[in-house]
Amino acid sequence: MHPRQPLPRALGALAERQSGLLTTRQLLDGGLTRAVIGRMARQWVSPAEGLHFLTEPCWLSAAWAGVLRGGDEAVLGEDAAAYLHDAVRDAPSHIAVWTPARRDPLDLGPWVVHYRRGVRSGRGSPSRTSVETSLLDLARVNSEDGTVAAVARALAQGRTTPDRLVTAMDTRRATRHSTVIRDLCRQAGSGIESALEWRFHRQVLVPHRLPHPTRQVRSVVGRADCLYGWARLVVELDGIRDHVEWSKDMERDNARLILEGAVTLRYGWHAVAGDPCGVAAQLADALRPRGWDGVLRSCRRCAG
Repeated sequence: MHPRQPLPRALGALAERQSGLLTTRQLLDGGLTRAVIGRMARQWVSPAEGLHFLTEPCWLSAAWAGVLRGGDEAVLGEDAAAYLHDAVRDAPSHIAVWTPARRDPLDLGPWVVHYRRGVRSGRGSPSRTSVETSLLDLARVNSEDGTVAAVARALAQGRTTPDRLVTAMDTRRATRHSTVIRDLCRQAGSGIESALEWRFHRQVLVPHRLPHPTRQVRSVVGRADCLYGWARLVVELDGIRDHVEWSKDMERDNARLILEGAVTLRYGWHAVAGDPCGVAAQLADALRPRGWDGVLRSCRRCAG
């Protein structure tokens, strides 16, 4: 029986940098023989030829596996790159990797690596496309709401700027959802941070000519999505994942009423996306007795 051989320190450090993943080539370059690798690999998970998870696989180690299998010019892209840039909140189960040559998908259990044929410049470790390239490539395969969510988040967090994003679009022949991306860039700084807030702006406020609120306002009670300060009226837009503890929301609404004298209206996806005209009418009814003297406009959807 051969005694267990410890991993050389340099290889251990490399594995740590690669989230517990090493390739057979790296192990050989690190001084191990194929016989030693074969014995050590009995303790590892090897999802594909030449790839070894030395620790429990995770999303980042799966991303590393996709890049290392893809070759020297492989670069993470689309929502995988956007996730690493913190423009996408959830780690995607389908990991996109750009490579010059065609490659078959790599199945890693909970994650599947899909190779996109093409050349992209990479940065970071693991290598990924720039924020701007990631967002525009993601728009190609994503819905409008998904695109809005990623672009709005990236702009709100300062991961990119409107100028950089528009410049990147101008270098391309075509970009899916380009109209909404350009509109978001024009609205940058207005406080729109999610697809729901964008829909509220585009489908409720603008077509019905309702006054625009101040967004993302902080007070002793907490942050308000939309505030009509002159009317002491708050509008909260509740995405499903952000507002699962309704009791805390109600406590904050109560505190806002008691401490600030402000009434809170709450709307979710079903209301804003499914009945924007009804939301507009209700908001107008709330604003009128608080000093708004405008006229609620009927949009094409109202007329239909």
